[in-house]
Amino acid sequence: MSLPKLNTPTYELKLSSIKEPVKYRPFLVKEEKLMMIASETGDEKNIINSVVETVGACTFNKLDLEFDLEGERSECNLQSASFLDNNEHQEIKTRVNHFSPNCKSHQKVKNVLNAESKGVYQGKIFVKDVAQKTDGYQLSKALLVDETTEFNAKPELEIYADDVKCSHGSASGSLDEDSIFYLMSRGLNYKDAKELLINGFL
Repeated sequence: MSLPKLNTPTYELKLSSIKEPVKYRPFLVKEEKLMMIASETGDEKNIINSVVETVGACTFNKLDLEFDLEGERSECNLQSASFLDNNEHQEIKTRVNHFSPNCKSHQKVKNVLNAESKGVYQGKIFVKDVAQKTDGYQLSKALLVDETTEFNAKPELEIYADDVKCSHGSASGSLDEDSIFYLMSRGLNYKDAKELLINGFL
């Protein structure tokens, strides 16, 4: 089974007061397969967009990223979607540091794994004691297409403030055979039914 490669991951960080809010620490083994694009716009608020794109197959890919929310009412939105195939290995490690009050962060990481591939995600939300009214959310999901794949997740919260709203979670599972049967009963073949469910998951 082969699906088109997806861009992975995409990050957007909105800040209210600081000029250089994001630390990128990508680490790549074997071949140079990543491209990073960064741009800045805005008047009172700075908006920094960065896209890390996988170009072609990457046997081993490791990303280590850290975001500092230092301006009050800063926001960080991280969305990641990837498809791993043919014994590929990908590790994503993120850390969002809430250093000021009234900041928000949202992290959502989704992985589809096929053919002996392996995915790892470790994400941390850190909240300093002065960062009251923090709103932090983190979720990782994995879809295991066959039994030869593996996904490991380690969501973390480190909170030193007492007036916050923070949550994290992780879930992994396989395709629902009943859903595949239903789609096949509506005219799709087995391959198209699986691809439709995978695209819906992402």
